[in-house]
Amino acid sequence: MTVSVESFPRDNLDEGVQLYRAVFNEPPWEDDWTDETARRRLSQIIETPGYRGYGASVRGELVGLVMGNLEQWYTGEHFYLKEMCVCPSQQRHGIGTTLIAHLIETLQKESVERVYLLTMQESPARAFYENNGFRLDEQMGMQSLQIEP
Repeated sequence: MTVSVESFPRDNLDEGVQLYRAVFNEPPWEDDWTDETARRRLSQIIETPGYRGYGASVRGELVGLVMGNLEQWYTGEHFYLKEMCVCPSQQRHGIGTTLIAHLIETLQKESVERVYLLTMQESPARAFYENNGFRLDEQMGMQSLQIEP
């Protein structure tokens, strides 16, 4: 199987929305993304300064996405990997690893010093990221606050 990786532009958003929903509305995530909410999510990422996004295609069909934004820190630029997904039927075929490798290679050329992300503690995604060199950062932690209506 030949996988091609290219920049993911805004004009390909419809395909990205369908892929995003196909991935995150299924286990283990079981979210409830609609076309509208997925489009808004992806658009917000794309429209944020420092956007970098790449799509993986097989035979002209979008099967994977990785996207996020550069962020300036006092030591240099970091990249917040906000979303990554691979079509469920194409998972475990190296597409995600190909996307991560392409992203890292591109960011190295831009002198980005760190990539960070959020994912569920107990999920296949965490194991995937660890298999691709990511490690739990013992110095950082995520905190959240549910805002009641």
